[in-house]
Amino acid sequence: MNKFLPFLILALILTLIPPVGSSANTTAIQLGSDVLFNQFHHLIEGKKVGLITNQTGLNSQMVSTIDMLRRDRSVHLTALYAPEHGLDGKTVAGKQVTSFVHPVYAIPVYGLSGSTRKPTPEMLKDIDIFLVDLQDIGSRTYTYISTLQYAMTAAKEQGKEVIVLDRPNPLGGAIVEGPVVELPYRSFFGVDTLPLAHGMTIGELALFFNRTIGVDLTVVPMQGYTRNMIYQQTGLAWIPSSPHIPSLTSVFGYMATGLGEGTPIRQGDHFTWIGAEGLDSHKYADLLNGSLLPGVIFIPENKGTAGGVRLQINDLHQFNPAKTGIYALAYAKQLQPFPVPKSTSKQIAMFDKVMGTNKIGLLLEQGKSPQEIVSSYQADLKKFVELRQKYLIYGDEPFIPMQPIQQKHPEQPKQPVQPKPSKPGKPETPTPPKPGNNNGTTNQTKNPEPATKPIPQTPKSSEKIAYLTFDDGPSSVTPRVLDTLKAHQVKATFFIVGREVAGHEAILKRIVAEGHALGGHSYSHNYQLVYKNMESFFADLEKGSQMIEKATGVKPAVFRYPGGSTNTVSLKYQDPKRYNKQHTVMQAIKAEAKQRGYTFIDWNVTNGDARSNKYTAAQTLANIKQQVKSQKEIVVLMHDSSTKSPTVEALPEIISYLKEKGYRFEVIQADRPTVSNVK
Repeated sequence: MNKFLPFLILALILTLIPPVGSSANTTAIQLGSDVLFNQFHHLIEGKKVGLITNQTGLNSQMVSTIDMLRRDRSVHLTALYAPEHGLDGKTVAGKQVTSFVHPVYAIPVYGLSGSTRKPTPEMLKDIDIFLVDLQDIGSRTYTYISTLQYAMTAAKEQGKEVIVLDRPNPLGGAIVEGPVVELPYRSFFGVDTLPLAHGMTIGELALFFNRTIGVDLTVVPMQGYTRNMIYQQTGLAWIPSSPHIPSLTSVFGYMATGLGEGTPIRQGDHFTWIGAEGLDSHKYADLLNGSLLPGVIFIPENKGTAGGVRLQINDLHQFNPAKTGIYALAYAKQLQPFPVPKSTSKQIAMFDKVMGTNKIGLLLEQGKSPQEIVSSYQADLKKFVELRQKYLIYGDEPFIPMQPIQQKHPEQPKQPVQPKPSKPGKPETPTPPKPGNNNGTTNQTKNPEPATKPIPQTPKSSEKIAYLTFDDGPSSVTPRVLDTLKAHQVKATFFIVGREVAGHEAILKRIVAEGHALGGHSYSHNYQLVYKNMESFFADLEKGSQMIEKATGVKPAVFRYPGGSTNTVSLKYQDPKRYNKQHTVMQAIKAEAKQRGYTFIDWNVTNGDARSNKYTAAQTLANIKQQVKSQKEIVVLMHDSSTKSPTVEALPEIISYLKEKGYRFEVIQADRPTVSNVK
């Protein structure tokens, strides 16, 4: 018991820390786990969660998903599930991962390797959601994706929902290579119609698998990820994914050196060397270097009596691991003929399981060249590339998650026709979102039409107009604001922060339906991000606008700068390599905004609720009274974020006061330039 005491103390401390999303970081992307807690937390609120993970399940701030869930008092983490290599990633390949009760968390940890690869009904009885957070390495034979497929199948059978937190394919998504699995050769090392190098993220693979499973599936995508990005470009630290994959060098060498299962050809030094007993290292290196395989040089190196080559990868984008592995086997067979394991009617050879077919072994036995072997699977590879296109999430531009990618209650999928080994069947598929623009959910409701479409009016010289504006929502406070406005028959303009949209779509639809106006107020409201440079500002702004339009069908026509157009905070965060006090980022943003035709709205009256969350309704009313003089037009800045209850409490008196002062109320529209900049 004493040895567990430090862990118990640590667990208690973590439990006392309130749940938060990822803090600001320097990574180029946000992982699915970051996006879940920062943007789509509603997916897990109030749920009993079973988490499939291991030591790789860390967010961009190196906090484990286990800890994030345990800190989160709105979620019940009821079970953990460990793939091959165990929860800590230290169990050797092929060894049974045992189940146990965690000594600190006091919840079951189920092993999903060895004799129990598919979760049993007993393992799933206490969960609502299967959450998956595993780092794959981009190879079809790496069994973490097989565990995902088995888990999805079990979840379908037991009526459980699956949420996959997406992570990068370390090899990138451009190179797709190797023989494609044929139905008779499916196994735990090839669970679906995949080539050796599939070029898909684990989230994309989940969508691909689901075409024949039909489970309720949600993929939480990454932010900022592109299809051509390799792991080294993400800014993330590599966590050893298994005992023999301690580094990214091992990841890239895995398929290049590890395809010789059951043959004398073996890998060494964590997949950085390949060779065999008695092989001539120099002749082997000459053949491989003479093939001009892109991105790699082969250095002859003996290991005792074994000859072989060490891979020196000099261009990670051009290097093709699976093709290199095929060449390495074929040339080794030419130099030192060896028997290739053959499958029988009773047992499939491990070599054929790795290849997904018996054809590669037969071609090696026939002494075919590596070029002929690679050519033999091109037709099947082309079919796969066409099939996978439907399930790709990411394109060439950094991906911006607008909402989770969901396949809710799809029709029972048709199973693939039993094909001959040479011609895998092509199953019918549900229609998923298009790659690079995957915002899709099913069961979407029709967006509301405004109750009355506001008609812009030019104020008469004698009349006074007040534009009530609310920033930073929607939140739980917003419906109370709407109730008050409705009671007083007043319209207002809501400047929406995009990150608050998810889970509050109904509130936005109500805003539109009741005749109020919507404006954009960035996606993140993160000064450090939006004011870094002009490009970052508009990317963030557009992301927020897209979320608003997706939720309501209304595209914002007016916008408000975070901090206002005359803010000084932008000077603190602008890129010093591009901007200075004479040439500021705000100048660049305003110039670009003019070119794009944006209408930005400031304010000339504020209730003061932006300064602090510790204020009273009386103070807000006093601030309004102090600033309202005899202006013909006033734009009143208020906030409806979750901490602004005093603003709602003061709102009836604010409205009454402005009416007494002779103001009528309108919504802000883009064709009223006189109120664009009145701060």
